[in-house]
Amino acid sequence: MANHETSYKKLPTMWNYLYPFQGDGSLENAEPRASQFLSTKSNPNGKKALYVHIPFCDTICTFCPFIRSTNYQDKLQPYVDALAKELAMVGNTEYIKGFELSSIYFGGGTPSVLTPAQIEQLGRAIHANFTLASDCEWSFEVEAKSATEDKLQAMHAVGVNRISFGVQTFDPEYRRIFNLTASYDEILRTRDLGEKYFKAHNMDLLYQLPGQTLERLEQDLYQAKQLATTSVDAYPLEYLVTSKGFLNMMKNGKIEMPPNADDKLALQQFAVNYLRDNGYDQTYVYTFTRKDARYNRFMFGETIYGRYEDEYIGCGLSASSSLSGLSHNNEVELDKYIAAVEAGRLPIRTAFEYHAKERALIFFPKVMRISQDYLNTLGLAPDYFEKLNRFEQQGLIARDGNDLVMTEEGKKFYLNMMIDLIPDDQLVYYNRYVERTQQDRQWFESNDLISLS
Repeated sequence: MANHETSYKKLPTMWNYLYPFQGDGSLENAEPRASQFLSTKSNPNGKKALYVHIPFCDTICTFCPFIRSTNYQDKLQPYVDALAKELAMVGNTEYIKGFELSSIYFGGGTPSVLTPAQIEQLGRAIHANFTLASDCEWSFEVEAKSATEDKLQAMHAVGVNRISFGVQTFDPEYRRIFNLTASYDEILRTRDLGEKYFKAHNMDLLYQLPGQTLERLEQDLYQAKQLATTSVDAYPLEYLVTSKGFLNMMKNGKIEMPPNADDKLALQQFAVNYLRDNGYDQTYVYTFTRKDARYNRFMFGETIYGRYEDEYIGCGLSASSSLSGLSHNNEVELDKYIAAVEAGRLPIRTAFEYHAKERALIFFPKVMRISQDYLNTLGLAPDYFEKLNRFEQQGLIARDGNDLVMTEEGKKFYLNMMIDLIPDDQLVYYNRYVERTQQDRQWFESNDLISLS
């Protein structure tokens, strides 16, 4: 039983991050430093993944802060050509030649804006320049409006075996506010094509929406259950990193404000209970897989939230990479990205050398289980184990043989625990980013939990 005297008294301001962070000096000589690193041999141990970014959309969701463009018709083929060249350059570095990919993920943006010919072009570039495991999981994000059968056929032909699509909400009012323009028939068609061509199909659902009640969330969850995708990713909306326009709509009273912290926690617990009570296993803290699904893993997620030796390389505009000892990010401006590739240079904007031995522990609250024996091999500082002891005393984690596991109480506060586990030298960068983002957006939301104060 958790000791509420020492439970968290507020929810965190920002929690969705990749690790490690890009620290001081990451802009200096980034491409030469990363190229030098990639000229060395890699460690064959661990899971290896490729991320491919497509930064274009047909419509922009109101809340979306990501790098993307709707005016892409003249830019799409030049971008795909540059991306194919980058895939060839990256795949032929000494480091990546040592990879056997256990997963590939096409994200965005909206990768389904690609034509069948462009999907085939990128598929050929991957097969020609990377080694894929025989059971490689290949995911492709799609949007219901653009997920036509000829595109999904092309995906299937190159080896895609899993799709993910963002419904976000079925609620007509929220769909209007968020500029979610796909019809229910288009969503249903995407589900049906997902069943026809792939071994798994995932849908994204957002909750803790402005003014959302338990009743409105229950309707969303009921319709998600009716859609019966093989898995559902149910995410809390992270307000601080939404778009300025969306935040301004709330500040100006055009839409309701976010739920308070206590209501956010209630909505989270309701979503978890509903999905678990209706035939879904909680495979990650926010991922729920149908009990009868023939494929119940998310290998890419296991990699990006995995151990130090689990690595992923990112290609495309603004793509991130995390290797054992180096993390780097690509150019964020399209013209600079294409110019770098055309000049035969890797389009890397930032690079940070850091041996994140603790990475699996940082993401433990998301994946819900970690081996104590593995932790003991890492040579971690004593304060990590002091934090784990505190979590156990508070009833947030428990022991299951040689594993540490999240308790039901811990799952409520997994966002807080992820922040608590960041080491001091990396916490500096997290705090700096939060403060900069708050000032930039002028958004200072109260996350105090009144019921636990």
